[in-house]
Amino acid sequence: MLETILITFFVFAYAALAWRRFNIALSLLFLLLPAYLIRFEIGPLPTTLLEAMIWVIILVWLVKNWRQLPHSIFAWLLSRQNRSLVIAVALFLLGATLAVFTSAHTRAALGEWKAFYIEPVLLFLVLTTVFIKKGSSGDSQERLASNPPDLILLSLIAGALATSALAIYQHYTGWLVPHAFWANRNTYRVTAWYGFPNAVGLFLAPVMPLSAYLVRQSWTRLKKESAGARFKHWAALATSLIFIPASLLAILFARSTGGLVGITAGAGVLLLICRKTRYWAAALGVIGLIGIILTPGINPIKQELLMQDRSGKLRLDMWAETSSFLMERPLAGAGLASYSTLIYPYRIDKWIEVFHHPHNIFLTMWVNIGLIGLAGFVWIVVWFYRVGFGGLKAGKTNLLPFVISAMTVWLTTGLVDSPYIKNDLSVLFWLLPALLVYAGQKNSGG
Repeated sequence: MLETILITFFVFAYAALAWRRFNIALSLLFLLLPAYLIRFEIGPLPTTLLEAMIWVIILVWLVKNWRQLPHSIFAWLLSRQNRSLVIAVALFLLGATLAVFTSAHTRAALGEWKAFYIEPVLLFLVLTTVFIKKGSSGDSQERLASNPPDLILLSLIAGALATSALAIYQHYTGWLVPHAFWANRNTYRVTAWYGFPNAVGLFLAPVMPLSAYLVRQSWTRLKKESAGARFKHWAALATSLIFIPASLLAILFARSTGGLVGITAGAGVLLLICRKTRYWAAALGVIGLIGIILTPGINPIKQELLMQDRSGKLRLDMWAETSSFLMERPLAGAGLASYSTLIYPYRIDKWIEVFHHPHNIFLTMWVNIGLIGLAGFVWIVVWFYRVGFGGLKAGKTNLLPFVISAMTVWLTTGLVDSPYIKNDLSVLFWLLPALLVYAGQKNSGG
């Protein structure tokens, strides 16, 4: 009863904040992304606190802008530069919708359809309209409090810093770590709020390039602002600078190899984009590759990178069994929330638990939302890099390199995991194309 009262009070307070200070409420949502772990029911409908916040944002956005929304949305959707993205997102959502009807568990499928596909895409639409309105002002030196992209990034980084701090604390105390990961000190891994270690790397790694952007942006603005207006930029700079080493420690303590490799790939792309570091980055990449090749085969780091250790072999088996399943159901896949049920007859390693996804983002999309949804997802990714690198050629080099780097981190971790099928991760994914749209505007400073 008390929990219900507290949740109700929070939602109404959040709605009041959204009505009065929409940009602050929108940023608070990104600060509290782990709020999806707070679950409750509205009548027979299960939901989470994060979902409630998303719907508050969507509804307030609709009510406050209902007169101009039809024109602005259709103008954006039908514009030439966004036409390709609209088709890709339509295929993505069509695949997800059809996957509800092919699912073996319709109720659970509806929950995933709502939480992982409909709500994040609607939030993306909200973000783009907010960012476009702000980016068209022509003032690239806006104060942080009135600049939605920077305020959202600061909130996201602050929330990620809290996650990192908890993970570091867990490393030394074991607080909230499930017994399965605590019992064996040789394989001990922290889990933060999430209950499983990989979630730490999946969430923190893509935020790293965005924090690097905020460091540069805050430092630049500190030089131009008056003394009285510098506090917020110092706060953004300090938060981002502390987050970078803290997140690295958290990912190390979670033993998330995918997260570390993803960060390396994202940093490499960022260095390659910058002309001053391009050749040094290429040389370091070649040296690193040669080093891996020349390292003895019994080296545990090499075995892990080449997927020759136990974890790597399990993933290879998962991919093999998922491929066998998809050969029989190539168009529909398994449907939403059905993989762990339908994959059972194809399993190779029957002595371990049944995983909820095949630990590869492309296989995960295919098996969950079918071939149509996979085509839409691949199209979105291709659109992202095409528009991103097109913006770089046009000289928009403020935010764009960091957003491209963040997507590279996300995709790299997705080669060995599924950084989408979770409430906070799906929201984080759709933030990246929204930032890309903002950064690509002529007068956004991006």
